[in-house]
Amino acid sequence: MSEVPAPNRSPKRGRLCSIENANRVATRVAEHIATDTAVVKTGNPLQPFRVVLASKATPGRTVSRVVTCNDDDPEVQ
Repeated sequence: MSEVPAPNRSPKRGRLCSIENANRVATRVAEHIATDTAVVKTGNPLQPFRVVLASKATPGRTVSRVVTCNDDDPEVQ
């Protein structure tokens, strides 16, 4: 199966569709819902990446992952 070429896009759509933007959104979502998120490839040139809950991410399509840390109040020893 051959990869579909990316359509001609405006610079703004290019920024919105970038992996950098997907990672930024994944980080913000993870912080907001306090759970791990992942960025996955979609195969759709108009939306090449999607942010999902890490537990729902398909391993072969996962590009990156945001892992949350629940250490807001570290234990004093």
